[in-house]
Amino acid sequence: MSGNRRLFEDGLHLLHEAHRQGAAQAARNYKTSTLPKLKQMLEAGSKQNIVQQKRLDEVFELISIRPDPKQDPAMQGICDLNEAEIAKHRSAADRDLINIEYGQVAAHFYIARYGTLRSAAQALGHAKAAKLLDRTLVETRAIDQAFTQLYNHLLARRTSTSYPDETALATTAYMHPRLTVGLALGGILVAVALLEAGRSKRR
Repeated sequence: MSGNRRLFEDGLHLLHEAHRQGAAQAARNYKTSTLPKLKQMLEAGSKQNIVQQKRLDEVFELISIRPDPKQDPAMQGICDLNEAEIAKHRSAADRDLINIEYGQVAAHFYIARYGTLRSAAQALGHAKAAKLLDRTLVETRAIDQAFTQLYNHLLARRTSTSYPDETALATTAYMHPRLTVGLALGGILVAVALLEAGRSKRR
């Protein structure tokens, strides 16, 4: 059990620093991305990494140890490969695809790490810590799915001459047509209600 405890703590230390590394890479990818929807996701992802790092601080408190920052070599490898691939391409569409790809690689890294640490926390009797770790695991799976949707969208749009100027609204409309229709219908209903109200006042 002592060996399991040591592996658990070492994993937490590495993961704590991996979030700082991930936040920094997301911020760099924001600068090299073009599609507004992707830039929004990367900006949110950078902030979310910090939130999740602070959640890990709660885990450390629950198991009565302090974070010992250690650069995660696996996460650093992902970041380095991301930067190297971006340096090879000038096409805006290609860079967006690369940033999504490595965003997903990072997400899968977090999913694997959080999955094993959650199981370790449960085995060691740290139920509350396991719940906190599971919370981030669920969030990261949702992020991975969002990246998949956006990647498929970019593959369909990359040959468009208007690609760099596409708005976030246009991306959302393509990816979530039902949501867009619902919002449009809601806007129409509001407009009709306002017109009726104006007519009533004139009467």
